[in-house]
Amino acid sequence: MNFKEALIYLDQVREKGTKLALDNIQKIIDNLPLSLDNIKFIQVAGTNGKGSTSHYLSSILKESGFRAGMFTSPHLQDIRERITINKEWISKQDFADSLQSVKKISEELLRNKIIEETPTYFEHMLLTSLFYFSNNKVDFAIMEVGLGGRLDATSTLSPVISVITNISYDHTKTLGKNLTLIATEKAGIIKEGVPVICGCRTNTVANRTIKKIAEKKSAPFYNTLDKGNNISFVQESEYYNSTYSSDKQEYNFRVFMNGNHQVDNAATSIKTIEVLRTQGIDIPDNAIISGIEKNSVPGRIETFNIKRGIILDGGHNEESIKALSGYLKERQKKDLTLIFGVLRDKKYKKMIKYLEPFVKNIIITEPISPRALPAEKLEKAFSENSTSVQKNLRSALEEAFKFNKEILITGSLYLAGEMRALVTGGFKDGS
Repeated sequence: MNFKEALIYLDQVREKGTKLALDNIQKIIDNLPLSLDNIKFIQVAGTNGKGSTSHYLSSILKESGFRAGMFTSPHLQDIRERITINKEWISKQDFADSLQSVKKISEELLRNKIIEETPTYFEHMLLTSLFYFSNNKVDFAIMEVGLGGRLDATSTLSPVISVITNISYDHTKTLGKNLTLIATEKAGIIKEGVPVICGCRTNTVANRTIKKIAEKKSAPFYNTLDKGNNISFVQESEYYNSTYSSDKQEYNFRVFMNGNHQVDNAATSIKTIEVLRTQGIDIPDNAIISGIEKNSVPGRIETFNIKRGIILDGGHNEESIKALSGYLKERQKKDLTLIFGVLRDKKYKKMIKYLEPFVKNIIITEPISPRALPAEKLEKAFSENSTSVQKNLRSALEEAFKFNKEILITGSLYLAGEMRALVTGGFKDGS
């Protein structure tokens, strides 16, 4: 199997659909022809911030001299983004070889009637990462939950720490219609006796729910915000000069990722590292500071200096768009040209309300996904009359350049990924 054949095979698997259940994947994990005992797994769940927090952890562990695997989803432009070691993508050949191993063991288990069905697309990706991490002898593997937590395939693993970041409304049809239900699903990653780090604000429904579940499982519970006001920052031109005071010590660091919510994500990663230290793992302070400063994640309020400038963000729910609007207010942005497209299961009307004060011209498009909301329906949700529909993404970007204003692209990770490919490829000269 080569890389092209691997992609074709995964497309065929994707067509079979998804399933939130652990029985099948657990049997595969139990029968893998490799040892996972030497890998320290860190499982990261949450509505928003789990991807950025995973990247912060990977960057810090890399700076500490460890080999840190990371499994994330979805990808923006290249499927290999999902599987990295020390922030370096898996190679095309290693991806194909690891996936071939997954295909082989799955077919063998099916023949022997140990499993009843072929792994899902997400399960294939998870298993591919495990073969790659095992073969390359990583010290740590940071595993970002795909959806929810309780029934997510990553929950078949045995982590040394569980991390739960921000909790807000998303995937309500699957996870529940209130924050208690959503937090309960996310807290399903908590294992008996395994420490859990909670990045939710204290005195919230989500925080109380997670803490209660941790207590039932005798899992040591740690708040990132254990003092309520122990995070502060000062906005500089290119970074946030930040301070985080835990119950152990004070950390001073710079966050170069855009949006002050990233200071919270960085603090959650610090609290996680502190708990790792209690397990006898040597991670020096300077590695924490440099790891945070060097961290970057494509598609998270990412800026490009093309013509008047482009801000690209994969915000795809109310909470992430709220964070984006906070950044726009902080940087005094106005009269932006907005390119906006969403998936049909999102609360797009609430997302729009956060963005409208900062935009003048609106170009409505559709992410390349069967779940995309039709642009004509989305157009009706805007109060502004200065809207136009461009379903073709290249045409949307071409039209946006005509306004000669700073461009904001957001609404969907799928949209951000496709647009990023255009911005970094065919539009380098702004033409």
